[in-house]
Amino acid sequence: MADLAVDRLIPAPSQWPEFYSWAHDAFAITDDSWDPAGGTERWNGSKPYGKMIHAIYLLAYALRDVYLPQWHARADYLAAARAIDNQYHGPFYLRFRNSSDHEATSETGLFATRDRTNYKCPVFDLGGPSDDPSNRASVLVHESWHHWQRKYHWKTDHQHGGAVAPGLDGDWYYFHGSGLFDFGTLWTSNPHSNPLRFHSPYQVQIEFDADLAEFSFSWVPVIVQSQARYYGNTRLTNQCKNRITYRIGDPRPF
Repeated sequence: MADLAVDRLIPAPSQWPEFYSWAHDAFAITDDSWDPAGGTERWNGSKPYGKMIHAIYLLAYALRDVYLPQWHARADYLAAARAIDNQYHGPFYLRFRNSSDHEATSETGLFATRDRTNYKCPVFDLGGPSDDPSNRASVLVHESWHHWQRKYHWKTDHQHGGAVAPGLDGDWYYFHGSGLFDFGTLWTSNPHSNPLRFHSPYQVQIEFDADLAEFSFSWVPVIVQSQARYYGNTRLTNQCKNRITYRIGDPRPF
């Protein structure tokens, strides 16, 4: 239902050739693995390729940029998720993989080829628990952060144990006030500051979920906002190594 709601927006992303052509290049959805998954039908919003376009549409346009209460600027999330070489990471490309072991996995530090991110069936399977444009958009942000870790020489492994639910991956959540990172500075870090200026992949994903849920434009379908809140709060409960009491909808610290 959420993908259908996004595809009925005006202009509909699947019916806007200039947009999906830009997204194809900016996010390097160029691998031929996408061809049987809708890559030759870029207007088809029911196939994995078209569903990626829905997620990119939300990344590109949905956030209002409300200064201070919003965790990070729309341009920050977009720059992180784009596949081009920038201050967040080196260049990478996106592949489609017919596998159900994860929503997505990033491969960094490859020899003689660009790094890449593999997007898998759970984020596309119709009716599945991960098949949602808001979730897909947040996964784009999450996976881009593994490439950020690679660029800045941090380990790219996830965490287990602690408050992470059994059988799931997780990360430390480095809690900060919503004013600590000025717009345009999400890529920066300082592991010696107090509070710590640092993000893990699940944390930056959760903060995007929160901003999409609470600070998106009025044209963004309500189902997209509510699903973003659901996914973010589910991750706060199950995929943070340290126990976090904040939930999306609570007042944000400054």
